[in-house]
Amino acid sequence: MEEKTYASDLRVVNVGLKFFYDALVSQNVKATQLQWRPPFKLNADVVNAKLKLEKPDLKAKIEAANEKAVGYLLNSDPYWIDVRPAGEVIEGLDDYTVIHSGPPIEYEDMVMLHRRGLVSACLFEGWAKTEAEAIKLIEGGKIKLLSALDTNTVGAGTGIITKSVAMIITEDRATGKIAATFPAEGPNQGGFCGWGLYSEEIADYLRYMREELLPVMAMAVKARGGLATKPILAESLQMGDENHTRQTASDLLFDKAILPEIFKLDLPKEQLMKTINYIVETPRFFHCFGQGAARASMLSAVGTPYSTMVTAVCGNGVDFGIKVAGLGDQWFTAPAPMMKGRYTSSKFTEKDQLPWIGDSCVVECYGMGGLAAAASPIVCSLRGLKLKDAIGITREMQQICIAPNHNFPVPNIDFDFLPIGIDIRKVLETGICPEIHGGMFNYQGGLIGAGSARVPMLCFEKAMRAFAEKYGE
Repeated sequence: MEEKTYASDLRVVNVGLKFFYDALVSQNVKATQLQWRPPFKLNADVVNAKLKLEKPDLKAKIEAANEKAVGYLLNSDPYWIDVRPAGEVIEGLDDYTVIHSGPPIEYEDMVMLHRRGLVSACLFEGWAKTEAEAIKLIEGGKIKLLSALDTNTVGAGTGIITKSVAMIITEDRATGKIAATFPAEGPNQGGFCGWGLYSEEIADYLRYMREELLPVMAMAVKARGGLATKPILAESLQMGDENHTRQTASDLLFDKAILPEIFKLDLPKEQLMKTINYIVETPRFFHCFGQGAARASMLSAVGTPYSTMVTAVCGNGVDFGIKVAGLGDQWFTAPAPMMKGRYTSSKFTEKDQLPWIGDSCVVECYGMGGLAAAASPIVCSLRGLKLKDAIGITREMQQICIAPNHNFPVPNIDFDFLPIGIDIRKVLETGICPEIHGGMFNYQGGLIGAGSARVPMLCFEKAMRAFAEKYGE
């Protein structure tokens, strides 16, 4: 009996796991993937908290507050204006003080990368001469710890920052808010600030950046009256960047803007070439500028009464936390999620990977990264996704955001605008958590891949309870 093949005339609608859809398509079966999830159920106390916000007068106040808060982002005008030591621009960053990424955490609870970073900070600043001396200082309470997003900086990776580290200074000229971000640490993309490493070579290179490379950049940017970063972000989003994991286009646009200014400086050619080589040979050089633009813009929204807009998301390898505009600097935490993505080598598995560590997802709060997945399908391909999947993620993010961002239209969604302003109410209504992109860290240090995660729902549930308690009466 002849076996009948149905691939040519089958029409399949797959609901749920995409694995089955992919298997059908690989066999040339015409299939449609239905984006469906089970109904999202909230705990009763979260439902009650959310219901309090439905009172007409309170709801009107929240809507007005959210329009104001997201307006700070939409109307922001971030400019790179200078390079200065962190101790001059970050409030509270004094002697014997170290900034780290993620929500606040005690030394004994930190992952190894952060503990090692604190030791590195003591050695770099000369507070200790040996690792043993540094640990004694830390355990004795001499070292004060600050969470980066409790200040006006961003702790990408481990986010280790001390007073002597030279920082990129970004000003939101719409409001005057200032943010400081540490620059790329050379072509190897690691070192002290990002990975918490220390050696004499790393320390010498940081000082070399501070004393020789970055002053040339500062002279150039001051000569041109500052460099607007939003136009670079907007154009690069139309060229394949999502400006979290990928900055290929933004790097080139930045080079086009700043290199002519460097060439004009009346300095020895050898000195100019050192700075130029540092800029052009360092991949993802613009990443710190994008973070600075996001942070400077976000600072104006912090503390907006009645606003349910998210102003910070970050992790420390143990906990993941968010902040909400109407709740000021209060943290709402959950266990840090694991990332899903592609490793740089087949020898790596999830056992080698840390849960989410770093603050660079501040750019998601500004409407880039995971929210801009549709702009950069090449980033989504790191997880085996296709263009339609990337578009689907951005369409999901539109459901949980306050407004379309008229600054960022992208071709892959027919020049529709990317979403901006994550709303805790909409996250809880839809069951959709924000998508965040980033690097995957080895628990021993170093990047081992790139991928994405979702902000834990527990963060939003805790935030809703607190918001209702503050504003619900």
